[in-house]
Amino acid sequence: MRLKRTKDYKRYMNMYCQTFHFRKPYQVLVDADFIQTALDQRMDLRTNIPKVLCDASKQMVTPCTMALLKSRGEDASGAFLASKRFEKRRCKHQEAVDEDICLSQIISTSNPHNYVVASQSKKLRSKFGQVPGVPLLYINRSNLILEPPSEASMNKCKEIESGKTHASTKELATLKTVKVTGQGKVTLDVKAAKKLEEKQESKKQKREVQKAKLLKKPGAATAATEKKKKAEGEGADGASEKKKRKRRKSKSASANQGTAAGDESS
Repeated sequence: MRLKRTKDYKRYMNMYCQTFHFRKPYQVLVDADFIQTALDQRMDLRTNIPKVLCDASKQMVTPCTMALLKSRGEDASGAFLASKRFEKRRCKHQEAVDEDICLSQIISTSNPHNYVVASQSKKLRSKFGQVPGVPLLYINRSNLILEPPSEASMNKCKEIESGKTHASTKELATLKTVKVTGQGKVTLDVKAAKKLEEKQESKKQKREVQKAKLLKKPGAATAATEKKKKAEGEGADGASEKKKRKRRKSKSASANQGTAAGDESS
């Protein structure tokens, strides 16, 4: 596959991922003619489809498609056996219906499950091209081709991108409340200003409640101050106790000591 074509395919799939939220591995719905053509061209779909989509993918087939291949008999026996290797995508039909109807009901009008459709039917590809966000694959001779995004997909992409840059409905409603005075000053409408004031007041009350809760629990600085005061108080009490313990000797005690000394000298 050429380098330029690979870059184009990668750009297409990136667009589908960013705009329509496609996820990897990509889910690829294949129809009966696509399987038969791949078999005729000796193309391994499990190898070639991930190369074209530039990432992992899983091929899926509906019971209605398998019933169609089985009804074709021996001519499609190889394609029927090949379809058994793919993951089964259940449909709502108890009995097999036309393949185009089955696939159309799955894709619906918005491709809610983000399927890539691989089909050899130009009519079916044209129909799905009108649905935004449906990547389309087909086989041209021995080449697997990913169609460029359809006009519907590109228009949807532009719509989403423009929505990101334009003001939202809420922002436009806010702008409607703005008034310009005669002096050229921009002021809010009275109702809008009142709502804004009430909002600010509620925020202020919440802050005061939080502040009151914090004041109930003394902080580190307050705790340290109380601890320091307590230590100083204990130091003062210790000093007073020491002062109390220092007692002066009484006169009688000193006289007794003097008498005892005189006796010893005699």
